[in-house]
Amino acid sequence: MVADQAYPHYRQLLDNSWLGEAICWTVLVPHDGSPLSLADIGERVSETGQYTVYETATFEHEGVFLHLSDGAPWAMLVDRSDRHVALFEYNGFRSVYPPVLPRLSMGGRAYSAYWNVNRTNSVGFAVDGEMVLSFDAMYAEEARRLPGWERWPQVGEILPYFDWRKGESCWAAALTAIELATDVRLGEEWIAEASSFITG
Repeated sequence: MVADQAYPHYRQLLDNSWLGEAICWTVLVPHDGSPLSLADIGERVSETGQYTVYETATFEHEGVFLHLSDGAPWAMLVDRSDRHVALFEYNGFRSVYPPVLPRLSMGGRAYSAYWNVNRTNSVGFAVDGEMVLSFDAMYAEEARRLPGWERWPQVGEILPYFDWRKGESCWAAALTAIELATDVRLGEEWIAEASSFITG
């Protein structure tokens, strides 16, 4: 998927949906294609080992998840395949920061983007337990000076899309960078189809 197709998707998605308010989107790509179990994910995300897994055939109760997201220390939708794990948090940020993102990246690569209504945000990339790159999406150009910049080349490829001063959406750009690196797309249909969620 090329950037000029992915970016308009995210721009439209965030401009016309509650998704533009406050989310965290994280995608893990295992090196060997071995899918993580829900228990593996719960252990990696949890600081204490305390978490609860909910499995459903389809995610039909969006309101339940949104309520849990506001009431639990953390809550995330989970989608797993043999090539990736995708995690979605509404108004949460657990996955994007150390030590969670590096733990999620063990045995693979993990990418994450988070923002809230106050424009607090972070975009992160970790590999094999190491936090490689973390930056503020509103000042992505400054991240070119950070160690690890070259290890996420898709951010550099779409850097002009981060320029909110020129009317672009740095949030849409962050999601585009994740899709370009993982070939995984976030959309409202993904949320409707997510089959599991975890809280802690």
